[in-house]
Amino acid sequence: MKKFLTVFILAALLVCAACGNTDAQPEEPSVADSVSAAPQTAAAWLTLLQEKLPFDDQMSPTDQAAAIYGILDEDGYTGDAAMIISTMATPEEVAVFRTDAVYSAQALCELAQARIEQQKASYASYAPQEVPKLDSAVIRVCGDYVIVCVCADNALAAELIDGMNA
Repeated sequence: MKKFLTVFILAALLVCAACGNTDAQPEEPSVADSVSAAPQTAAAWLTLLQEKLPFDDQMSPTDQAAAIYGILDEDGYTGDAAMIISTMATPEEVAVFRTDAVYSAQALCELAQARIEQQKASYASYAPQEVPKLDSAVIRVCGDYVIVCVCADNALAAELIDGMNA
């Protein structure tokens, strides 16, 4: 009987050891892990960001990205640009610009910062609760692209864009 009990206990211990830790949760993939490579056009960047990011407002595409950011037709900008913009109830927008011979990444970033500052001034009196979105706006250079993002979760936008730029 002692042999049987010893064998039974050893078998139970082996079964328990084989089970391992069943409380361990699989690691959640980051948002950037769900995308394999950086987009190759402004429109592709825009589509990716629009699909992955949360917005508090209705977003619509516009073909006026260059004009909204102060790029004039006579400047000769030949880069690729794409933009979605809110109904203006919120300052939410995503704009993507490709650098060219006229507008370097630095010049486009300066225009983006100027746009954010204009928006802050407008929303400070119109909808002050929206200003924190502008305070944490994301402006990133990814290869030949400058990406500007103001959304309901700018930290997520930064994580996604930075993950694509790694």
